Amino acid sequence: MTGTADERDDGVTARLRDVFFSYDRDADFEEGSGRPDPDARGGLVLDGLDLDVPDHSFTVVMGASGGGKSTLLRTFNGIIPDFITGAFDGEVDVVGRDATSTRVSEMARDVGMVIQDYEAQLFGTSITAEVAFGPENLAVPVADIDSRIEESLAVAGLTDLDRDRAPDALSGGQKQRLVFAGVLAMQPDLLLLDEPTSDLDPVGSRETLSVIGRLADAARADERVGDWAGPDSIVLVTHKIEEALLADHAVLLEGGQVAHSGRAEDVFTDVDSLRDSRVAVPPLVDAFDRLGFDQPDLPLSVDAAAETAAESDLSWNPPATRGEALPGAPAGTAPDVGDALFELEDVAYEYDADGETVRAVDGVDLTIREGEVVAIVGHNGSGKTTLAKQLNGLLDPDEGVARWDGSDLADLQMSEVGRRVGFVFQNPDHQIFAATVEEEVAFGPENFGLSGDELDRRVADAIETVDLDGLEEADPFNLSKGQRQRVALASILATEPDAIVFDEPTTGLDATQQETFMDLVAELNREQDVTVVMVTHSMSTVATYAPRTVVMADGRKVADAPTRELFADEDQLHEWDLRPPQPVALANRLAADQGLDDALPALSVDELVAGLGGDETRPATTDAAGEDR
Repeated sequence: MTGTADERDDGVTARLRDVFFSYDRDADFEEGSGRPDPDARGGLVLDGLDLDVPDHSFTVVMGASGGGKSTLLRTFNGIIPDFITGAFDGEVDVVGRDATSTRVSEMARDVGMVIQDYEAQLFGTSITAEVAFGPENLAVPVADIDSRIEESLAVAGLTDLDRDRAPDALSGGQKQRLVFAGVLAMQPDLLLLDEPTSDLDPVGSRETLSVIGRLADAARADERVGDWAGPDSIVLVTHKIEEALLADHAVLLEGGQVAHSGRAEDVFTDVDSLRDSRVAVPPLVDAFDRLGFDQPDLPLSVDAAAETAAESDLSWNPPATRGEALPGAPAGTAPDVGDALFELEDVAYEYDADGETVRAVDGVDLTIREGEVVAIVGHNGSGKTTLAKQLNGLLDPDEGVARWDGSDLADLQMSEVGRRVGFVFQNPDHQIFAATVEEEVAFGPENFGLSGDELDRRVADAIETVDLDGLEEADPFNLSKGQRQRVALASILATEPDAIVFDEPTTGLDATQQETFMDLVAELNREQDVTVVMVTHSMSTVATYAPRTVVMADGRKVADAPTRELFADEDQLHEWDLRPPQPVALANRLAADQGLDDALPALSVDELVAGLGGDETRPATTDAAGEDR
């Protein structure tokens, strides 16, 4: 294979020097003109970037959404500048090749890539066809392709599947691992992973991360993966700090340049650099930094934090104990709860999949009251989203009754339900279609009969509420993911709903965007009494914002309880394939170590710091709160 590690004597898999790139072909290469605000559009995405990826490393790249992470990955395999054109300059040497002058088809022999939208990489009619596609296009001898298929499926943990099964019949985690198998069958020297778990549930994420971990261990040890030597290096882009902590080398991007790089444990305990780059500070690092510990002593894991607390004689004072009045959610949501708003009685819903009838929701009873904030959690396929769609009549139950404000949803006009119950989809692009932000936000109230001054007021108020002033005439599709998410929310707010249902509200957002968006949702609940129901995989979002959590498993409601009490029983959480965020896990650990059997856990870094005797007030310099807050 061209450009193997043995032919390189500098210990570097990839070297980038003075790399500039803008999607605008007329952009000027003036260093320092990169986008200071990642939410902006235009200008330089990569601004004189210098970067080395060491051989036999697992490197993670982090930074703000829109900050150039995915763009950077596309330079490694020649997609930029060979396929995606724009204004480009600089040197990119990858596995001994000049990636700026080598076609993508040639780079594919050495560089494999798994993109964020993994389903876009699946097109084979069977598992065998999917995995064989890459080696066939690399002209691998037919006699060798079968062994590559077998080996790649084994690494991906998919050997138990029927090889003739269609990829679209697999679960999300299985699809993601099948994409891995297809890329691994090409036996790349460098493996690129762009947010590989962003759309997966906890089970799918762990399955995928297990594959990445095995490959990373082999790369670091320079060992073989089956009959293949394995990738020399892996580069991962992610917003999830718990994934980033698996790496040994870390890179922070800011303003189109490398703001910080080095050993992962050094980078992820440098609190100021993380905040400057809009990267989530690991929650336990944040907590112990605020407790006054120096950088070398800041823990990255629950075990390390518990040991540090014990060595420092820190005593744990839990925020609540069983049997007493529970404190509210850390975000202060649901201060006042009123009458029943949503009522489901013995609701069931079925759909057809692969010629089989799947009972997605099975006999669920659920009541949600005015002003509540309720999280619905569970693994993919548990029925979460199907259940949520019963709340506003997007789906009618096959059995049972769904009521809204005392009336059977089946008897109500969809226009009335749609005005009073907003639904924000996981992907904002699934509900945005207008040419400008103002037109998008006006569409709902216009269709409900509003016009004139009242329409103008509602549109202006909604845009101001989501902090998009000045972008009224902008094309929504030219905005960042976080901004598009806020456009979708504004279009719902303009109808002045009584309740909003969110499907995965934080997916694809960086730490600052997550906090900004969810704080806005919390403010709507506190100040306008909007009832909020959110389907999510983010346990830190649940812990911070939802006082009550409903757990779904195999179509049934298996738990419905205050979030603080639910998170106190980690054994039960594990049975449902859920994992608590680090502050919760540490609080439970400290309570167990001190024999506090009735203790209920901290749900946030603030509560954890207070329970360990520190000042719970978050420092004014903090502007990122991250996945595992």
